[in-house]
Amino acid sequence: MRRRFFAFLVWAVCLLVTCTASAAAMVTDVNWGVDKFNVLRMVVDLSENARYTVDIANDRELQIKVSGGLGPKVIRRGTIKSDLAKSFSVDRDQAGVVVRVPMTKKVERPDVKSFILKKDGSTGRPPRIVVDVSTNKVKNASMKYGATSVRRPVIRPSQGPSTPVGNRVNFATTGGLKGKRITIDPGHGGSDPGAIGPKGNKEKTSSLLIANYLKSYLTSAGALVSMTRTSDKDVYGPYASAKNELQARVDVSTRNRADAFVSIHHNANNNRSIGGIATYYFPKSGYDYKLGNAIQKKMAAASKLRNLGTQQANFYVVKRSYMPAVLLEVGFLSNYREEQLISSAWFQKTIAKAVFDGLKEYFGG
Repeated sequence: MRRRFFAFLVWAVCLLVTCTASAAAMVTDVNWGVDKFNVLRMVVDLSENARYTVDIANDRELQIKVSGGLGPKVIRRGTIKSDLAKSFSVDRDQAGVVVRVPMTKKVERPDVKSFILKKDGSTGRPPRIVVDVSTNKVKNASMKYGATSVRRPVIRPSQGPSTPVGNRVNFATTGGLKGKRITIDPGHGGSDPGAIGPKGNKEKTSSLLIANYLKSYLTSAGALVSMTRTSDKDVYGPYASAKNELQARVDVSTRNRADAFVSIHHNANNNRSIGGIATYYFPKSGYDYKLGNAIQKKMAAASKLRNLGTQQANFYVVKRSYMPAVLLEVGFLSNYREEQLISSAWFQKTIAKAVFDGLKEYFGG
């Protein structure tokens, strides 16, 4: 009798541990994207890593089954704009959660690739299951996502190698703005909103608006401007790793042989009273600080925000760009007053003009 009770107790404890582990993981969001090669990507966001399987039912339905619970804010039915699928559904089942995607074409198992991405601390993106479906037979090199190497058709911003730190490429630093090649990088975009203010204003939106105003000022002065993005989209592709997305932005400046690289962002902090404006650089040349300081002085004076100075930082885009590069943190979206400023056209134009004036001073215009 004691043996039976002990066996039952062990079984009950094991069952409790298993259920607790499964319940701990939650599906928190489901998204999709389509790239230039018509690859359909389904992305399942998780609260933490979870077991999952991917199946093709009757050659016509993609099923992503996740061991865990379903978050209360997950959209249960959604529309997909793709030649491969038109909709998806999210439901609970006995094993956890199942995402169903009815396919418009016959899909075979080799057409489906899946992997899981770990939580990305640099962007705040959660763990997520990524499933790519492609019925075309495009062949290309292996692309690494975290610790998982997969083969999938992708659109690369540049077919050349990444530019290492310290690579000596010529860039102009004098002679005025006319004819200078300048790359503007509006931060975030597409699947990555960046910081979000108390009233819902998104960093990806205002950074692009400031970038567009800056482009207008620069082109009017005769500069040759390239943009890492001109609309609300990812540069590398939806839900890419932070490294791939950031390198894609660097590649734009490399491909356009830029003389200067300007990345536009907004800051955020849990303390909503903190505010100010700052410029970051990496000292890979004798000109990075000079560029940053020229822009920072103009922005601080024009915005009247607290001057947080020109600071050294190990940010990817300023470190990996061969030309002088700066990353601007234009106010704190988490600050109520600064969010209101950031979302106003007046402030966006004011900052763009200040950055323009800083570039003009840097190039001796």
